[in-house]
Amino acid sequence: MKRGILVALGLLVLAVAAAAAFYWMHRPIASQDWLRDQYGLNQEQVDRVTKIEADYQRRCMAMCARISDADATLGKLIQSSSSVTPEIRAAIANADAVRTDCRASMLAHFYEVAAALPADKRDKYLKMVLPSVLHPEGMAVQVSNP
Repeated sequence: MKRGILVALGLLVLAVAAAAAFYWMHRPIASQDWLRDQYGLNQEQVDRVTKIEADYQRRCMAMCARISDADATLGKLIQSSSSVTPEIRAAIANADAVRTDCRASMLAHFYEVAAALPADKRDKYLKMVLPSVLHPEGMAVQVSNP
């Protein structure tokens, strides 16, 4: 009983963290004025970055669903077991692999956005976004907007 409560509590904390990350990461794409001011973009560059972001959001939503499914599977296995089984090990490995795919996709996206920025602004952008790839703690649902 006590173990079940702890697992349920842990899943609740994970769900709250996921919801917070989902909300923060899915906030509206940066305004065109902000992009122009922050990175000195002209309208063509703003439009290109906006399109890159919109395209990534679709891929990211699919990744979020995969993460959620992997976590749900793992949670069910953990709740129905009293030891680490081969199935639990496989579910942990799967959840890790899904997060790894997400991180790689996120990094590719950041590099794509950086390439659309003026050369002298790329490092500033990458310094802002790379910590989310380097330190993905709580990546229950992780989506990025610059």
